[in-house]
Amino acid sequence: MLDKRVIDMEDALTRALGDVAFLKMMFDELLQMIPSLISAIAADVEKGDMAQLSKDAHQFKGATASLGVVGIAAAAYRLECIGKSGNTAEIQEAITNLKTAVADFQDHLSYVDWSDLAA
Repeated sequence: MLDKRVIDMEDALTRALGDVAFLKMMFDELLQMIPSLISAIAADVEKGDMAQLSKDAHQFKGATASLGVVGIAAAAYRLECIGKSGNTAEIQEAITNLKTAVADFQDHLSYVDWSDLAA
């Protein structure tokens, strides 16, 4: 069973206008983008560039929220807020939460029965 805190599949399908093949393609593209988005965020943190962290996290949030991937979107939003505030006290925990959200998303996708969604 899919956890709506990870992927809101009903919302995702609505946003994809009910086109299951399109949604699957968008999820596949997101999976390909994730490593570079995480790398960018890690580089921002390493450089201490909080303004860029906020921008990169915002991009990650937008890419995931628009597909109903609420777990990653929430974790990215937390990093966006940290970048805006400049308060780095919780940054490592926030990065860990983002990586956990990504792993949860990948795990949940493995349980999706795409043919059932198309019915």
